[in-house]
Amino acid sequence: MNTIDFSRYQKIVIKVGSALIAPNSRACSAEYCLPIANFIKKCHAASKQIILVSSGAVAAGFNQLQLPADQTINLEQKQALAAIGQSIVIRHWQRFFDQDVAQVLLTSDDISNPKRASNAKKTFAQLEHYGAVPIVNENDTVVTEELKFGDNDILAAQVALLTEADLLIICSDVDGVFDDNPHANPGAQLIKTISYGCRQAINYAKTKHNPRSSGGMLSKLQSAFLANSHGIAVTICNGKKEAYNQLWINQNPGTWLYPGQAKVMNNEPSDKHTLSEA
Repeated sequence: MNTIDFSRYQKIVIKVGSALIAPNSRACSAEYCLPIANFIKKCHAASKQIILVSSGAVAAGFNQLQLPADQTINLEQKQALAAIGQSIVIRHWQRFFDQDVAQVLLTSDDISNPKRASNAKKTFAQLEHYGAVPIVNENDTVVTEELKFGDNDILAAQVALLTEADLLIICSDVDGVFDDNPHANPGAQLIKTISYGCRQAINYAKTKHNPRSSGGMLSKLQSAFLANSHGIAVTICNGKKEAYNQLWINQNPGTWLYPGQAKVMNNEPSDKHTLSEA
């Protein structure tokens, strides 16, 4: 399936990983963030609501303290580095927008607690009213292992559920889901579509290759399945290649994961590189 009706998606969550925020695993860079910001502004001009889930705080804290690149960090150090880096990441994004950006820090407890989740949802709605761009990250400073989302892929899916989004765009540094690790196997084939309910793709998820990220393709697929199960379409695409812009010409930008329930696309996948249940 290569054709996407992008006009039907009005509330979109975009997740941007550390590989795009800090491609050298240290300092925040404009190289990939500026084109993403331009995509968001174009979406705003088309009356689409955008929520940005941004990683990069730990890498920004690393750079700020000029720590050795090969230094390993424990949870407490990661939390402290994130606290230092959060404001840096927000300032980094603000310079790409003429409108205000707003920092939203969440824990899994904020999502699972009905009252706090309701308050967060109201805050997102008010930010939209004010015309501010919500930039979401996990509240690493106060979170414990029991309350962690795990990584920002899962956080992005949870935010999509909370705000009743209809599309989740996961920007990665690979073209999508492959039948093998493309960083290790140049002959790996891109899987263009994954049918709702298909778990076979999990077999193709490999370990992460970015030392400052907390996720990998496995977490991206898990977050996609979570969003799909609540009727939210998901695409995993290459943010370094600005593949998300293919959506403006109604083209599949990477791997498209079909949602379940009422929001599922009417046409069924027919591309030869499609995964579905047997």
